[in-house]
Amino acid sequence: MKSIKALALAIIFAFIFVLNVGAQTPETIWITASTTAFKTGETVIVTVNAVSATPIQGFTFQIRYDPACLQPVNATSPISGMNGLQLPQTAGLVDASFASTTPQTANGVIAEVRFVTLGGCQTNLTLESAALAVRNESGFAAPLAGVMVGEKNVVLNIDKEKGVSQEPPLSGTPLPLVPTGLETNFALPTGTIVVLGVIGVLVLIGVFVFIKLLSGSGKGKRSVKK
Repeated sequence: MKSIKALALAIIFAFIFVLNVGAQTPETIWITASTTAFKTGETVIVTVNAVSATPIQGFTFQIRYDPACLQPVNATSPISGMNGLQLPQTAGLVDASFASTTPQTANGVIAEVRFVTLGGCQTNLTLESAALAVRNESGFAAPLAGVMVGEKNVVLNIDKEKGVSQEPPLSGTPLPLVPTGLETNFALPTGTIVVLGVIGVLVLIGVFVFIKLLSGSGKGKRSVKK
């Protein structure tokens, strides 16, 4: 009798072990939210999570949302060296990509996406696509094969009551996600400002040289007449 019980327990433990192994795939991406109940005007933070046995050098994801309920703000990555790549944004779809010059470990949160609630509604956030990237033998970025997508949906309940606007600390350098045409504060990127500044200086130098040449030419003509 004892041997039968021991055998039964061994079979149960073996079955549980097989299930756990099947659930923990080597490369997986999924989304979560710390809470799902909000008031209007509050900040929703959705985390993009990944587990990879292979060091990665980038990742990309798309999250579908309802623009009548949510306004995307930015995305950050807590992984050191992962920098956001600015992409055109369209209403209803967050499109974010991050890259690193060196391989990085992905084992937990790889990105945080922030939204602001716009009004009372029940809505879903859906992870439409996601990929982890590595550098291939030719030195080019390539998607890591065999990546599984886990939890794709987050259900949010937003109350029409006005909440308190929050600004939780950022986990990294923010990547703007405001759809094109909806920017409230127009600001040129730093690189563009620098380029325009250099062009302005060059134009001023050119004008100054041109004036000096005209001035010298006029003095020459007056001396000839004398």
